[in-house]
Amino acid sequence: KQWYQRRVAITAGGVCAAKNFCKRNSVAKSDADALVSAVLLYIPQVFGHCRFGKNANSFFGKECKNTLQQGYCYGKSLYDGYEVAEKVADCSFGEGDRDYSVSVTYTDMAAVLSSNGPVEQLGALGCESVLPCVEHLADKLAKCAARDDTFYAKALENARNLLEPFITSNMDAVEDSLVCHFGADSDALTLLDLIKQKITSFDDIVDLVNKYLDADTQESLASGARSGLYSFLEGSNEFCDAECISKTSEYFKDLFTATHDAETCPTIESYCGGCQNNAESFISANADSVPCCTQTAMDSIIGSLQSLIEEYGDLLSKIESAVKDTVTEADVSVAGYEAVKAAAMEQAGCLEDTYEDLADGDCA
Repeated sequence: KQWYQRRVAITAGGVCAAKNFCKRNSVAKSDADALVSAVLLYIPQVFGHCRFGKNANSFFGKECKNTLQQGYCYGKSLYDGYEVAEKVADCSFGEGDRDYSVSVTYTDMAAVLSSNGPVEQLGALGCESVLPCVEHLADKLAKCAARDDTFYAKALENARNLLEPFITSNMDAVEDSLVCHFGADSDALTLLDLIKQKITSFDDIVDLVNKYLDADTQESLASGARSGLYSFLEGSNEFCDAECISKTSEYFKDLFTATHDAETCPTIESYCGGCQNNAESFISANADSVPCCTQTAMDSIIGSLQSLIEEYGDLLSKIESAVKDTVTEADVSVAGYEAVKAAAMEQAGCLEDTYEDLADGDCA
């Protein structure tokens, strides 16, 4: 009922209804239907120890079926459009230089945000199906957990029993792919061998988790995740009810258009410098025009990220240090990782400065 009411409200409010990404693509639709059937088959095997999990159709719900079908069809269109299969099959065996330069521009990003374009269509799908799906599943899982303190532990064990044979049977394919793209003597293959030595079963993963997360920390993470989920649902409902998809798309379409410049900001590869200056000039010239619902959503996202960093930053640093030590012991250099990390931190700092400009102004 809640899902139906939201859909009616969105359509009546003038916001585009979600596009049927499976339309005119019978192959993708058939594959999507097969995927849904597989999920329905496995739900009782994972959650059947709860009475709600015995009925797969009721547990998954029509919203989640639609989300999975439409998400698969949209993903398949991107997969085919960018010729991913051909690129994956193109083996270089670590020889020659691949071109990893970024050619996407802010003008390209603005085009994606055009009226009734991909972002608005996906946003409509999010409000019409994805959000109700998450709410539906959260409700079912909460009811199961309320009736059985061991519900999640049993579900995890069931999932493990299903996934372990699949992962084991596909490990050779992963190794072949790494050899194909990076070569038999590559660091990538060395890291895979290291992982295979360290993790020989699901129990090894559990031991690693327990090594870095004591019982209190694990409970704190679980409690924080539950709280974060319900906070996300509340904020997302407000975003959808405010018909904020088109408002946000329109604002950022204009922002991205103004950010692009052939000389100072030719691509999205680096934000600091020319791109940041152009974006902040637009924000300054159009002060107080950011939609209030957009500003609220951004504040919520940034606030959540900052809280996570403050609470678990030390833990993440400890894990990062342990992983780097293990990798170094395997004679794999971490210099490339450190360079990427430093560059990412620099870009994140510039983006944060721009966000503060957006957040400080009055909203429209």
